Amino acid sequence: MKLTALTEFKNLQTQGLFSFKDVQAWLLKYEAFYKDVKYNWHCPNSGCQHKFTGCCSCDTKPDAYLFVTLYDKLLEFSHYEKYEAYALGELNDYNAIKHDASKVKSWVIRNENIAGNACFEFLMNYHAYNDTPTNLLVVDSKLLGYDVFVSQEAFKSLVQFLETFDELFWIQKIYPESDILCVFD
Repeated sequence: MKLTALTEFKNLQTQGLFSFKDVQAWLLKYEAFYKDVKYNWHCPNSGCQHKFTGCCSCDTKPDAYLFVTLYDKLLEFSHYEKYEAYALGELNDYNAIKHDASKVKSWVIRNENIAGNACFEFLMNYHAYNDTPTNLLVVDSKLLGYDVFVSQEAFKSLVQFLETFDELFWIQKIYPESDILCVFD
């Protein structure tokens, strides 16, 4: 039997797209249920390695496993939203100084920890699914049988901030003495 939470989640989709606001509401609504399932559920299929590895090895995954996995992925994704306001402020700062090379370098240095560490995987995990992404791919179809695309609207400043930082840091290498950059070169 399909978990109500999974059915409800799928029904939040409008034209193949989820709003971040709806995802947040769904996460909040099912938080207690998630904690209960995550810490008390074990795959009932004999031979499954879930009990030992935390990963279900069954060909057909039980609904509880699908729910917990979906919740985990959405929760991880949702943590990036806290950087949206910061990114907007930093974009405004960048636009004011973008023609001054020394100030741009200072901007990159100031943002290295956020863009180079805390948000480093955001674009790779959710935005780099093709050459011209229009939304954020949070979960691919392997888990639920359909892709979970979230509207990029709630993350547009973060995406632009990270793209700007990546261009300056990784492509133009305006801060070549960075410890992070040295590791990759």
